[in-house]
Amino acid sequence: MRANTVLLLCTAWLLIFANSRAWKLLASLDPGGLPHWLFLLCLGVLLAMTILVVLLPLSFKWSIKPWLVIVLLCAAAAAFFMDDFGAVIDRHTLRSVFETNSREAGEWLSWRMAWKIGGAGVVPALLVLWTRIEWQPFPRELWSRAKLVLIVIVASAIAIGIGGRGVASSLRTQRELGHVINPMAIASGLYAYVDNARPQAAIVVQPLGRDATRATAPAGAKPQVLVFIAGESVRAASWGLSTHGRQTTPQLAQLPVTNFADVRSCGTDTAVSLPCMFSNLGRKDFSERAALARENALDVLAHAGVDVAWFDNNTGDKGIAKRVHETELQNSTDPRWCSARNCFDGILVDALEKTLAETHGDRVIVLHVKGSHGPAYYQRYPAEFEQFKPVCRSNQLQTCTPEQIRNAYDNSVLYTDSIIASVIATLRDDPAIDGAVLFVSDHGESLGENGLYLHGAPYAFAPDVQTHIPMALWMSDGFRQRDGIDAACVTRQGAQPWSHDNIFDFLLGLMQVRSNAYRPQLDPLRQCRA
Repeated sequence: MRANTVLLLCTAWLLIFANSRAWKLLASLDPGGLPHWLFLLCLGVLLAMTILVVLLPLSFKWSIKPWLVIVLLCAAAAAFFMDDFGAVIDRHTLRSVFETNSREAGEWLSWRMAWKIGGAGVVPALLVLWTRIEWQPFPRELWSRAKLVLIVIVASAIAIGIGGRGVASSLRTQRELGHVINPMAIASGLYAYVDNARPQAAIVVQPLGRDATRATAPAGAKPQVLVFIAGESVRAASWGLSTHGRQTTPQLAQLPVTNFADVRSCGTDTAVSLPCMFSNLGRKDFSERAALARENALDVLAHAGVDVAWFDNNTGDKGIAKRVHETELQNSTDPRWCSARNCFDGILVDALEKTLAETHGDRVIVLHVKGSHGPAYYQRYPAEFEQFKPVCRSNQLQTCTPEQIRNAYDNSVLYTDSIIASVIATLRDDPAIDGAVLFVSDHGESLGENGLYLHGAPYAFAPDVQTHIPMALWMSDGFRQRDGIDAACVTRQGAQPWSHDNIFDFLLGLMQVRSNAYRPQLDPLRQCRA
């Protein structure tokens, strides 16, 4: 075959077999007065031309086959996640892929995944490698590609001309399309990811809160220990303290904790939300690059003389804890907590108990839990926490019933409830310290609502279940009295709207940090101090 024929066949293959999600969205658009078949034809032409634009740049003798193989395989993988989990492709999605670990990646593997990626990607890739391309002299090949470019321009112009304002207005209103057109979404997401990550090696971290101090402790005061539990994928819709349905937080319900029922996340994935909540940038101004270029709440606490430690049972600290003491636990081989698949979050409680035995001054300890990380929710809790049955025992959520998915997920929340309660009990029962525990989830989770699973939808059109998150606070009497905090006032603050934008100042306020970096107007407890 000639090279142009191979390019057009690959374009047709990707149009038909790698863009079912895009076609579903296109079919739902308003034709704006056009016959629906003509409207879809115009959109199909535009979609095909978009795919061809991705294939053309490396469509010459020494690069065409490797390039087409890479595109076909990547597009098939992207199509699998978009079709089966309702995922979208952007730089945040790709960052999560590149920063995953072997255990987390292994949880995605399944025969269904192999079958779908094999059929949509491996088979056409092998056909491309098998095909003998008849090459012309370079000037003629260059002219052949120029003709394809001309076809793209003319066909797109005709489609836009026929579709008119109906096509343009529909594309403007359906913002999700830009993240599901395959493989253009991969190309644009990869470009954004590389562009965002490229200068990080040269980043100079700007100081923040170097003037930080703390109020002098009263004579004979006990050390203050604040444990911050960074949750994973817990949504407010399944949080027992925030709902009137199923009780997924029975242990916390028996404790004097303040539940903050109206809290919004900074992002819909860990790579954004986790660094954002420790940053003072806020969601509006947050970017990974900007966050890496300045110190965060943990640094300010350290400047104030607080001993800061980070214990991780998830996928790392995302650069937050690089200047404080950090301990990675997710690859532990401790048989009490860990199997070949993962470590239960109880390993963090164990680590906390050990570090408290060595605590002689004020400390902030961050516990980054595995929580309700999907899709294998059934692997997130020990067998004794399988209260809700039957459960989905597969990483292919679409093969389970909604009830099975929810049961497995809610059991993982039940275990998180136990972890938080165990941390509270550990601090409460230690007579040598005054303790406090703050739990905040990084983002929510979709459990199949509107065809979406997991999380990571672009914030602009993310469903409420991915951005509405739980937050809970417990303080010992000694911790609260040392700062003159009124308990009734704290309860009232639990009914107010908050977000990850408040966490930076919440942490500094709880540890009585005085600094120009502290913004009292963003501290949820600012009105509760004497």
